[in-house]
Amino acid sequence: MNKIKACIFDAYGTLFDVNAACRELSKEVGDNWEKLASLWRLRQVEYTWLRNSMDEYIDFWQITSDALDYAMETLGIENNELREELLNLYLKLEAYPEVNDLLKKLKQRGLMTGILSNGSMKMLNSAVDNANIREYLDEILSVEECKIYKPSSKVYDLVKIKMQISKENVLFFSSNAWDMHAASNYGFKTIWVNRFNAKLERLPGKPIDIVNSLDKIDEII
Repeated sequence: MNKIKACIFDAYGTLFDVNAACRELSKEVGDNWEKLASLWRLRQVEYTWLRNSMDEYIDFWQITSDALDYAMETLGIENNELREELLNLYLKLEAYPEVNDLLKKLKQRGLMTGILSNGSMKMLNSAVDNANIREYLDEILSVEECKIYKPSSKVYDLVKIKMQISKENVLFFSSNAWDMHAASNYGFKTIWVNRFNAKLERLPGKPIDIVNSLDKIDEII
């Protein structure tokens, strides 16, 4: 991969564990904590797609809150204090254990690094600082810049515009298959971080590799 000059990462599910908030409050949530985490994440993603189709952009923090409200109501959980605790924890999601070392190694090799995310800058800055990885990132790119969500090509354009780099020189990582497909179709080289043993979607664009974590990625590049 001698043409790669920048490694760009999706944030949620790729660098940061989206189940961490519900897991941390599993005693408070009860036996349904995994269902709550799954439904919260599913609606969060689906609302971005639906709002793209409706031309009704709102920031990702509001979408995250709306998705949690839907999930809690669906599962019959009525607890405003718990809701606020879950949202506060979402601002400080744990990074996966291999993230810090990987980013450090990529920077030592002279590669540019960045995040490209649906997340708002408030959310991303909070997660990055909580994980202590800011020093290893050249850019934190949010869809706030273009007011539309992935998989719009306008989102992937942000890498080219902000980092002054050709798409052919970008290696993009995402745990979300639909995001990986879209980025591949856009022209990025991609690696699918298939943390949950999912199947490839029937969509345009293919990854150059599939892994189940970011561990040892520096050996692949």
